[in-house]
Amino acid sequence: MARLGGDDRTPDKSLFYIDVAPGDERLSKVAAKIRSRVYTPGKGSGVLVDTLEPQRRKAAKRLASQQA
Repeated sequence: MARLGGDDRTPDKSLFYIDVAPGDERLSKVAAKIRSRVYTPGKGSGVLVDTLEPQRRKAAKRLASQQA
């Protein structure tokens, strides 16, 4: 149904293909999911991450201790 341009013979990671016939209900579902991420704060690309969030800091400390 979908594939990434990064898997093409000449890779292009900026491409995303949705391969279904017009009117296929799966297309409506995928479109709704994509739209919801555009209109829902904190979802989708370009979201700013709070690097000082306590959960993220704990995870970073745990990772750093594993690397030592």
